[in-house]
Amino acid sequence: MPRTACLPLPRVAIVATHIAPARGYGGIAECTARVAQAWGEAGIDVILCASDASEGRPLRVDELDMPASVTPVLYRAPILPRWGFGLGAVPALWLACRQADLVYVSGVGTWPTSLAGLFCRWLRRPFTVGVHGGLMAGHVAHIRAHKPLKWLFYRLITLPTLRRARAIHATSQIEVDGVRALLPDVPVAIVPNAVDMRVWQPLPPRQPDGGLTIGYVGRLSPEKGILPFLEVWLTTCRPGDRLLIAGTGEGAYAEQVANRAATAGGAVECLGYVDSAAVRSMLARCDLTVLPSGMGEGGLRENFGNVVVESMALARPVMVTRGMAWDHVEQDGTGLAFDPSPAAAAAMLRHVQTLPPPALVAMGERACRQMETRFSLQEVGAGLWAAVTGDDPPALCPGG
Repeated sequence: MPRTACLPLPRVAIVATHIAPARGYGGIAECTARVAQAWGEAGIDVILCASDASEGRPLRVDELDMPASVTPVLYRAPILPRWGFGLGAVPALWLACRQADLVYVSGVGTWPTSLAGLFCRWLRRPFTVGVHGGLMAGHVAHIRAHKPLKWLFYRLITLPTLRRARAIHATSQIEVDGVRALLPDVPVAIVPNAVDMRVWQPLPPRQPDGGLTIGYVGRLSPEKGILPFLEVWLTTCRPGDRLLIAGTGEGAYAEQVANRAATAGGAVECLGYVDSAAVRSMLARCDLTVLPSGMGEGGLRENFGNVVVESMALARPVMVTRGMAWDHVEQDGTGLAFDPSPAAAAAMLRHVQTLPPPALVAMGERACRQMETRFSLQEVGAGLWAAVTGDDPPALCPGG
């Protein structure tokens, strides 16, 4: 962030349902942690309030590894951990919102994010909400068609609260379009998610061996599109090609992914949950990364995909479905985009198979350079601070 003059800085509360390194709740938890990190490193006084929900044992405060100016508060969420439900959220969130000058709510439609919005309204506390795809047209259509109680909750709690927000944080224009369809009068700021380039250092290219290795990192769930992509990959793969799948899921969908992968004779590896270090090691084995969201049931319901910025920071190009934040990758020469259909995926896979290894390496190098200029902690932190405060990015001084 710029540091040309010292300004008094307001105290800010960040509210999220889950926070990294919580297991099983990747995207929003990860990018929220990076926001807290960026602001904390800039000397902003931050209260970080979230549930302790994580697959396996509950998360501990000491595992967050935040800067000194960030005060983490984790309340217990023993029931419905996916929604961050726990009665301890009530006093924790009330205190955080009351003690802060400004509030950034990361996510919509869950127990803590909804409470935080209501508390900010009662306390007349200025707040900004990062919707993280929660108002995308496909996501809203899916809720309306299949989740009537959740849509009622949106109408009674979520949308009225968002109308009172100082601003809404979106990560791309496609997400803005979804917000505008429901909330035409609320200011919207476009700020991408950040990547910590100190952690995601570029990797050397994979040594060519005549095959093509593609990596997928994400939940094994319908909106991610990994099952139909796997089906297409199985019909187009050649001897020596590999598909590495990292992530966990529940129920029949995850079981179907595992069963189909088992038919590939070892060419598909299902790695389960992997932490950041293991993601890096996995992508070192890959030529590129795929994000096939929208190929599955319910259409496109994802907007950003943190694995894209992580992969690009590691100098790995990406192969993504159109309609998310990454339609520009072909124009930028940092990856490839295809329509979210089996036929388009098959055509793209056959095209990628024709690309010589140096072409993929060059894409990865361009991707890495773009991460350094557009998605760093400092750039994203300054942009989001401007949205939350309503001012231009401030010149911040260590210690506030």
